[in-house]
Order: sequence, then C-alpha cells, then structure tokens
Amino acid sequence: MKMNQSGLTKKAVKGFSKIILTAVLLVFYSGVFSQEKNYENEKFVVVLDVQQYWTDKVLSKEASTEMLGSINALIKKSDPGKVIYITSVHKVLSISFKGIKVDSTLNNEFDRNLKIINNNIFVKAAGDAFTAKQFTDFLKQNNAKEIIITGLLAEKCVTSTTLGGLSRGYDIYLIPEAIGGKSPKSKRKVIEKLGKEGAKIVDESSLKTD
Repeated sequence: MKMNQSGLTKKAVKGFSKIILTAVLLVFYSGVFSQEKNYENEKFVVVLDVQQYWTDKVLSKEASTEMLGSINALIKKSDPGKVIYITSVHKVLSISFKGIKVDSTLNNEFDRNLKIINNNIFVKAAGDAFTAKQFTDFLKQNNAKEIIITGLLAEKCVTSTTLGGLSRGYDIYLIPEAIGGKSPKSKRKVIEKLGKEGAKIVDESSLKTD
C-alpha cells in the first residue's frame, strides 16, 4: 500500500479532499443566504396618493415628515416587487359660457421625499383603489393576499380602499404612523373604526428589520 509523505493513503487523501470541498461550499452558500434581505414576503405594500399636491395641501410639515418617514422605512424592509404606488386623478370644476363641466387633471408628481423603487405605478379615478383595473389585475397576477395600505387620506381614500380590499377578500393591514389624516384625533377614530371592520392594525415597531 503506497503512502504519501504525510503517511496517508491516496484513497484517504481523496476522501479528505471531498470533505474539505463540501465544507467550503456549505460556508459559501450559508454566507450567500445570510445576506438575503428579510423582506415582509407575504405582504404587498400600497402607497396611496402620496403626491406633492396632496401632502402640501392636507398635511402639516410635521405630519408629512412622520408619515413619509414611516412609509420609506416600510419600503426599505419590503420586497421591491411588492411595493405598489397609486396616484389619483384630480377633478376640477370648470365654469364657462358653454356651461359647467368637470375636467380631470393628473397631479401625479410624487412627494419629493417619497422613496420610489420601481415602476409599479397605477392611476385611480375613484377613492377606492380597487376600482382601478390595472391595479387589481396586478394583484391577481402576483397572487396577492395580504396588503399593507399606507398614505392619504385616512378619512377618505384610505378608508375607501381598505373597505374595498376587505370586501374583495384581502387581508388588509394598517400602520397608523404611515397614514396621514385631517388631524391626529380624526385619523385615530377612522383607524379604530376600520379595525372593527376587519382591518389589522399594525404597530410599525413590530415590522421585521433587515
């Protein structure tokens, strides 16, 4: 039986080499997987009407800063493919010698401080975002079941969209800090009511981190 200089047989050396190679591969792949982000994998995030026009018009600077900070933090913790932006059509009443008509204009420029990470952008013409077919088609195509709704305005479009989602069988989550309202008191009452309707109220501190 031939021995190498260290006293090991060729068969033993070959077996030992395989063990070393396997160990190296395990270390490599465990390192790769450990670097994956800990996303909110099961939940889609809807950013509702966070347009410069609306944040300037309905929120105080302090309220806007708090809401955008919470939304951006949530976006950072979420799967980029599951973040959805909804913009609204702004309707303007026009009066002229020809009569009265309603014109629709797109004030869809996002707030300058909102984090935009993809092109999942849909336009709605009504308060309930679930009336926008392209949006609902996207949810169906991606087998969405759980949805976190953020943005504006608690008393209006957030309420309409939350109820619209619940009526369609989705699990709807609300993060109070990531929602803007007419006032803190008004927002609190609306969110409590939506909780009674079936929405799940989530504290932002309970969200998974990177």
